[in-house]
Amino acid sequence: MKFSKTLKYVTIGLAALAVTIFITIWRAGAFEDVVVQKGKHGGYLLIGADHKGSYQKIGSVFAKVKEAQINAKLDSAMFVGVYYDDPGKVEESKLRSFAGFVVKDSIEGLSITKNNPDFHFVNIELRQSYFTELETSGMLSMIIAAVKAYPKLGESITKDRVSPNDQGMAFEEYHNGFTRFVMHVE
Repeated sequence: MKFSKTLKYVTIGLAALAVTIFITIWRAGAFEDVVVQKGKHGGYLLIGADHKGSYQKIGSVFAKVKEAQINAKLDSAMFVGVYYDDPGKVEESKLRSFAGFVVKDSIEGLSITKNNPDFHFVNIELRQSYFTELETSGMLSMIIAAVKAYPKLGESITKDRVSPNDQGMAFEEYHNGFTRFVMHVE
């Protein structure tokens, strides 16, 4: 009798845990459709810093860039992550990326480099692109969104028989409540 009562509580506990996990990944966007669109994206001048290594470890660079943005009192600046290499083709320790934010011009960017000598400019040209926008509200939803977005972008580019840009570069625009994942094409 005691064993069956314990089994009942364990079963209820496991069911509650399963429901909690399901709701968590559902709210993080795991079941959201990925709709790939085409259009021109870019046309930004960014100021920020480089990162080398696993893309998942760029967070510390973003924290430094965010601090510089706050110190410069640029409240509405859009953050952008630039990912230069295809992780399926480049060793993880050699992956190159950049964390930055949009500045209106080089004068604004140069004022930020005075206190951040390792910062530099990156220009994102306005080019034909494939992109998708997915809701993101935290780290779990960002991971899920990236895992879903890039394969779909790659499938669309392959299906349309266009080439990704010469460097394989992709970038992510971080907006309030969503992230736009962009791949330039030639």
